[in-house]
Amino acid sequence: MTRQDERKDVQLLLQVARMYYDLGLRQSEIAEKIGYSRPSVSRLLENARKLGIVRIQIAHPFELLFNLESELQKHLPLTAIRVTASNPDDPIDSIGRAAADLLVDIINDGEVIAMGNGRSLAAVARHIPFVPKPRCTVVQLLGSIPGGRPEFGRDSSTICNMVASQLGATSVRMPVPLFVDNPALLQPLLREERIASTLALAGRAHVAVVGMANIETEPSYSNVLSQQLSRESLQTLKNRGGVGHVLDQIYDADGHIIETSLSNRTIALPLAKLREIPLVISVAAAKSKAEAIVAGIRGGIINGLVTDTDTAREILRLVS
Repeated sequence: MTRQDERKDVQLLLQVARMYYDLGLRQSEIAEKIGYSRPSVSRLLENARKLGIVRIQIAHPFELLFNLESELQKHLPLTAIRVTASNPDDPIDSIGRAAADLLVDIINDGEVIAMGNGRSLAAVARHIPFVPKPRCTVVQLLGSIPGGRPEFGRDSSTICNMVASQLGATSVRMPVPLFVDNPALLQPLLREERIASTLALAGRAHVAVVGMANIETEPSYSNVLSQQLSRESLQTLKNRGGVGHVLDQIYDADGHIIETSLSNRTIALPLAKLREIPLVISVAAAKSKAEAIVAGIRGGIINGLVTDTDTAREILRLVS
């Protein structure tokens, strides 16, 4: 075949491909226009694909998200996963919206939903659509955050009320602080009927939604633990293998609990009980949290995750 013949063949393939893919003509219409049979047009289109003249590409913004979700489930024991596009301007709002959508998709009327606290959970509550599930119950997993008005919106009690309101559900709360000042007060408070029954109900939840954090040695508005323990104490916990915390309970890379000076002052569902809940979803995003997230999943603390693309890639880098 001469170069001139090859040029004519390619020109024909391009002509047929444009008529079929760009103009939307049927193969029979193309055959009539170029004087070929319909089977010949079909073969020409197939040759155009084989030679790379036509490339079929499935392109949608969700494709990347679905691929990341699939890869995460290949490497980690996740029952539920939702990855959303990273939003450098407001990453918390993005994952909150995605988690709210996931939550209303998976909960059934009559189920118990246990809620943690923090900025991510507050974002979830803000984005819960009005979906009537009047037989559901929304319950606190831990006591209230100490502090003033800035903390109010991310407190577990407020979050429970917001979620319950959108679902038309019942909100069950306990009027106690997250941390007590004196360890001697903890057990008497835990025996109080309202507190004991609330935590017992939380332990029977069908779905729990929690935040997740790494251990930061510098005080942070978004990290309650860093406001309660000294920089030296937090560094000691890191030296002992602490990588993250859920419900203000610290765990290591294997998900084992590390006792702290707060352990006998914290009013929250114990992580041993949290593990018994069928689905525990962590709503967390930040590359710095990737190690804590991986440890939480592998340690059986959580089995559901809502995160963003940047965090998902960092998690895959750690586990691949």
